[in-house]
Amino acid sequence: MKLKYFLFGVMAFIATPLFAQTLDTEALAKVNPAASRQVYEVAQHVKLTAKQQLEFAKALQKENAKFLEIIKQNLGVMTAKGKTQLAKMRDNAISTILDAEQQAQYYRGVFDAEADAEGNRIADTLQKKYNLTDQNWKFIRIAFYKIGLETRVLNKMLADTPKKAAQKIRELRREYLNSIEEKGGLRVNTTDANGKEITDPNEMTVTWVRDFDPNALRKQ
Repeated sequence: MKLKYFLFGVMAFIATPLFAQTLDTEALAKVNPAASRQVYEVAQHVKLTAKQQLEFAKALQKENAKFLEIIKQNLGVMTAKGKTQLAKMRDNAISTILDAEQQAQYYRGVFDAEADAEGNRIADTLQKKYNLTDQNWKFIRIAFYKIGLETRVLNKMLADTPKKAAQKIRELRREYLNSIEEKGGLRVNTTDANGKEITDPNEMTVTWVRDFDPNALRKQ
């Protein structure tokens, strides 16, 4: 998928509020209530067909049975190995039941709050450090929110191909960081002298490349 189309999908998602989906109670009547409730939690992030709801419910029943098995084997304690096993079962259900577009939407919903907090933290830190305007705070906050969100989604969906994930992440980082410069006239430096990525906002620096031009925000 070309980056510009990927980014368009990101923008469309951000402009669309999360929704609560009505479950197919007739289909889910075949499974236990616990699994049905877990399906509902998944459906808060992505729309599922009746068939997918039932498939998810059956997969979750197996996951819940495995949970009880692990607990019994370890005297009521959930081990790190057990958590990994359950996580793999969930990831496998998501990757086999949902198509690629649904998977991306699901993970964006899962990681939204975390990425939002990250974008705010970076913008707040840089605004205070450099006495930035609220407008530039907004540009920085949106860019790093999107970077944080899509980085998490790509790392999850392309876990088996880390080099491909890393390449796509570099591309989207460059795209969003450039948007800060294009809109606000400042450059946020996120790499150190050795080219290593900086994640701590206290270590990031800001360079002004031109004065803020409000006309840059208008369609030409």
